[in-house]
Amino acid sequence: MTWTALVPIRIGIAGKSRLETVLDAAARETLAITMAHHVIDVLTHCPAIGSVAVVSNMPFSHPATTWAKDEGRGLNPEISAFREGYGPAPLLVLHADLPLLEEADVEALLGAAKGHGIALATDRAGEGTNALALADGRPFNFRFGPASRSLHCAQDAEMPVLQHSGLSADLDTPDDLAFLRERGLQF
Repeated sequence: MTWTALVPIRIGIAGKSRLETVLDAAARETLAITMAHHVIDVLTHCPAIGSVAVVSNMPFSHPATTWAKDEGRGLNPEISAFREGYGPAPLLVLHADLPLLEEADVEALLGAAKGHGIALATDRAGEGTNALALADGRPFNFRFGPASRSLHCAQDAEMPVLQHSGLSADLDTPDDLAFLRERGLQF
């Protein structure tokens, strides 16, 4: 089974805005791009990933990706539009702000999805969704945002939910930044 990975990212002053109390706009943009490159680099080492697309508000350059312009409709409509154009083939939606992500994390999520048809990776709090793997082409309403884990799981009560450190340690808030700095990551 060959997967396409979709990595949403917001670049520029709109990106990582919840970190504006601890990082200026230039530092936030550098951080967002650095993390996205890390996530994409990890994806390129996963044998099951056949292609990687980035949906972003500004052109994004990485030799292993194609770019899809974010039309400003919001995260969930952008992902849905990509999937509509892509079709029912296996799709991994993986956020770009996962600096601890490793190949084994991706492989575990894809394996769970292959076994059940769909799988989700939650955040450290167990409330959000940092990645979603759709293996079987089923209809699905993307509900990324607050309480997205429960909103996604409501569509399939048996959906496997993973909480691996590489998939759960996203970087959205000053607390997340402190958590990651405690683990030796420098930003």
